[in-house]
Amino acid sequence: MEALQTKPLSSSSSSSSSSVFEIEVKATFVIVHRSPGAGDEPSVEVGRIISQVIHEFPLDDLINDGNGAVLDMLHSMRVPVQPSMVEEIAATAVRLAADARDRGGKVLRMEVAVEAVVDNVPDFGSDDDDSDDEGAAMTAEEVAESVGKTAVDEAGKECPICLEELAVGGEAACVPCSHCFHEVCIVTWLKKKKRCPCCRFDLSKVKDEV
Repeated sequence: MEALQTKPLSSSSSSSSSSVFEIEVKATFVIVHRSPGAGDEPSVEVGRIISQVIHEFPLDDLINDGNGAVLDMLHSMRVPVQPSMVEEIAATAVRLAADARDRGGKVLRMEVAVEAVVDNVPDFGSDDDDSDDEGAAMTAEEVAESVGKTAVDEAGKECPICLEELAVGGEAACVPCSHCFHEVCIVTWLKKKKRCPCCRFDLSKVKDEV
């Protein structure tokens, strides 16, 4: 992630029972081409895609779980997640939301601008792709077939769900699209959603494709 900017925008009045906090996210995806074996040669930018979305959050929900709300927001926009970025956005949003609530329902809109360097065009998919996620949650057998284990041999790797570091020398749960998590994190996730939280790969189709 190359850039992150946050700032509050205009405020408006609203009743506290229905107050919402708006976060307007402008994500610029810088698509680069990395030549194999190029050594220290710089990557070549081949294009840019901008995605701009306004997300609404109930004030209390945002205040009670700012990190979780921001993480879900960024995942929905296919923005590569870094813990420091999530924490910075969440801290600012929670502070502004709490201030808005304390002032009797004055609602602020927050603007966030992020720039991400990626190798490929993000797969934004469509809302229809996830429309049946809740109703088609994976069974325990399907989860067991989709989640394997791999050794953690490098420091600094984090679970994309809880953002906590994977212990070096221990085991991580690995799914067919090669993303790794704490086992309890991914198993809990797959009981509600059938797609990988990082790339949206449909893990329920693994058995059919074998």
